[in-house]
Amino acid sequence: MGERFDAVVIGSGIGGLTAALTMAMAGRSVLVLEAGKQFGGYLNPFARRHVHFDPGLHYVGELHEGGTLRRLFERMGMGDLEFAELDPDAFDRYVFPDFEIANCVGLDRFRDRLAEALPRERPALDRFFRVLKEFDAFVSKAGVLSKLRSVPRFARWFRATLGEMLDHYFDDPRAKAALAGPVGDLGAPPSKLSAIMHLGLLSHYARGAFFPRGGAGAIRDAYVRELEQHGATLERNQLVERILHRGGRAVGVQLADGRIVDAAIVISNAQAVLTYEMAGLSNFSQRLQRKVRRIEHSLASNIVFMAVSDKLETGHIGSSNIWNYESLDIDTCFGPEAMADHRKAGSYFLTVPTQKDASGRLAPEGVQTVETVALTSSETYARWFGTRTKRRGEDYETLKESIAQFYIDQAEAHLPGLREHLIFYEVSTPATNLTYSLAPFGNIYGPAHTPDQSFPFRFAVRSPVDGLFLCGASTRSAGIASCAYSGRQAGREALAFSEGRARARLPFARRPRDHGPAAN
Repeated sequence: MGERFDAVVIGSGIGGLTAALTMAMAGRSVLVLEAGKQFGGYLNPFARRHVHFDPGLHYVGELHEGGTLRRLFERMGMGDLEFAELDPDAFDRYVFPDFEIANCVGLDRFRDRLAEALPRERPALDRFFRVLKEFDAFVSKAGVLSKLRSVPRFARWFRATLGEMLDHYFDDPRAKAALAGPVGDLGAPPSKLSAIMHLGLLSHYARGAFFPRGGAGAIRDAYVRELEQHGATLERNQLVERILHRGGRAVGVQLADGRIVDAAIVISNAQAVLTYEMAGLSNFSQRLQRKVRRIEHSLASNIVFMAVSDKLETGHIGSSNIWNYESLDIDTCFGPEAMADHRKAGSYFLTVPTQKDASGRLAPEGVQTVETVALTSSETYARWFGTRTKRRGEDYETLKESIAQFYIDQAEAHLPGLREHLIFYEVSTPATNLTYSLAPFGNIYGPAHTPDQSFPFRFAVRSPVDGLFLCGASTRSAGIASCAYSGRQAGREALAFSEGRARARLPFARRPRDHGPAAN
């Protein structure tokens, strides 16, 4: 008999933390196992010379008064978290050659702004925003997401790409580009991105965009505090190797060092491909095996984190995000050559976090932070996957330096004098993502948000193993809010299962074969 907990949670991203806290608040004994050195997943900041950077959170919606994410934090004892609202008149700026438009709070305001800039598209904008506003009204009501497919005006878009939807409504490439401006938040170009997921993205920010005071670490620390207060156990540097199950029921986990922890409930915040590998993929139905093996993963990222002197003028950017595109045809900006070679990828996201959070908690006096984020494929970096950080060799360091210099040059178009005010910079690549998050191939959004891998075709929270639940980017969607909601759902369903109020349904035909030492 090994250690025993009511529930084991694998991974401490916001989905896992939310699931764990849901269980702990209900009086269950919970063990959170994090493979990395720090808790938080993409919520985990890093510091250099007392300057803090956030790799995974740049802004989030639904934190207005009464917003769904704000209510979730409040119900989980974290109502003291503070958030600063980004510029409500321009939280996003979409910058194209010879055209620029800013997204703002209020769908009607954004529609009217677009119509003023593109008057000939006014009738089409009215039609598109009518659908978007109806969609927003639906998803704003708790529990109706699953009913979207029954509504004809939405159902037609479940198998469509954003590109197809925009082509249906608009002729002017500027209108298409403006409405597709934030596609980087879901990591796919319009020709591949699910139309429904993009409607959800536009809806998510319709009532404002926010940034946590103190950065993402403030959210992570609040979760850890609440978990500890409710008696949960949290352990770092603990890699789970196997999810154990017998007779179709979860019985615990085995760690890489051989340690076994018994639990009737296992909740995995790891991506689905890793979760089912840990549970023994070959033990599951052929249908599930095909689904896992055919996953198209989302793109990865190159990020340049910069500390700059406060003498650099950043007020003209303020709290806005800049999405800089080389072309109105966003698909060309995400073409194969651009994704394979950073020197051909001049489209990027630019942000000044210290303008979003003026509390002084991100950087010491006299210092500002600037970040550029560019999507990339992982193939260029695959040779360094599995290698140790700081020990990847001269070729890797040369590549990182090239990435840094390229995007510093690019960013100077928006921040003149950036280079002369640089204090230091740091670069992360897909190899970095793999090291710190164990995301397959360094992806940053889980399975790609293509129509056939988006709601309702993503992975179910309930697995074919009774007592095994999934949460995180492989379930509802990627992003802070979606992953938090998935964790809440996983925690609630796990509680219902443990109390005999519900039985985990089997999404695929048969129960899996037993797996792991507990099966022997």
